[in-house]
Amino acid sequence: MKNLTVLLTLMALNTGGAETHVVSLARQLKKEGINVLVASRGGELVKELNASGIEHFTMPLHSKMPGSLFSSIIGLTKLVKKYKVDLIHAHARIPAWVSQWVFYITGCPYITTSHGIYSTNWGLGLLTAWGEKIIAVSEDVREHLVKNFKVRPEKIYVIPNGIDLEQFDPGVDTSSVQKELGLSSDEMKIVYISRLMGARGEIALKLIDAMPDICSSFPNAKLIVVGEGDKLEAIRGQAEKCNTVLKGRRVIVTGARLDTYALMGLADVAVGVGRVALEAMAMKKPVIIAGEAGFMGILTPQNFEDAKKHNFSGRGTGQITDSMNLGAAIKRLLASPDLRKELGEFGRKQVEDQFSIDSMTKKVVEVYTKVLEEVN
Repeated sequence: MKNLTVLLTLMALNTGGAETHVVSLARQLKKEGINVLVASRGGELVKELNASGIEHFTMPLHSKMPGSLFSSIIGLTKLVKKYKVDLIHAHARIPAWVSQWVFYITGCPYITTSHGIYSTNWGLGLLTAWGEKIIAVSEDVREHLVKNFKVRPEKIYVIPNGIDLEQFDPGVDTSSVQKELGLSSDEMKIVYISRLMGARGEIALKLIDAMPDICSSFPNAKLIVVGEGDKLEAIRGQAEKCNTVLKGRRVIVTGARLDTYALMGLADVAVGVGRVALEAMAMKKPVIIAGEAGFMGILTPQNFEDAKKHNFSGRGTGQITDSMNLGAAIKRLLASPDLRKELGEFGRKQVEDQFSIDSMTKKVVEVYTKVLEEVN
């Protein structure tokens, strides 16, 4: 696949699961000898691409406004022609829709990755395009595409997002971030990393609500909330109130960070969904699956396959995430160092065996190869 040029498109490069995946995928594709370009609105993660020698092009791929769509179509068309792009790989609806028009203009084939369960409402349906092949990040996403978007099953490949096992290394040095946040080694640290928007931001608020109960059993417990979004100020306000009630700095809200691997390295217990859950597993951390789609609780060997089917999202559990079940799960893990160690070892092995960025990228390249063989 040498001399192949691939253009990855996404809405933006702010911190988030799909965005972090695109950065990891771009780096790994480059290691495989593929020429990689990335286009998006931009964001904090652009510097991660630049540090790896991958060129990023800023376009309004986040916007449905007609002027922005037209500008993105023109911009991507110019990129495809100038750099002789062989294939476009889109990672959200708007970039996929734009890529479809670039295909009509240039003949450059495109594929998409579906990172979640997309809405089927009429308005968004007009902006839905899938390309020659579709990568679904989990089995239930594949089922959703077939059932609700009538996508032919043979077009879909289930490839979970991969984790960089070198970056998310359990042996990472956390001393500098521990010092920065004023933490001590004897404190029990609960880490929640997420995009703090909408319903997912509400999970952080519920975690904060659970802290008085958690601290009544574990007075040295601290909650670290990492991320950005429209709920950030509300979360900071709630954290301040909680700290006042508990008469100490029990909740720390960091805002957006690029060193999430170091922050996860601090955790005694990790709370999260999707890619964050996998990153925590890679770091040998016990994980509580708690999201806006549902509450699975502590990830164990017994519920692992169900969690995997639903992309570690909490979908399909029939339970909602609330402060009571969060608190109970956290206290169970904090009470048992042996259980935390056992689940951490289990999680790392699963990521090594099934979710490494190296093996996932090889599967993605196989999809690229199929598409190019079919169109040529």
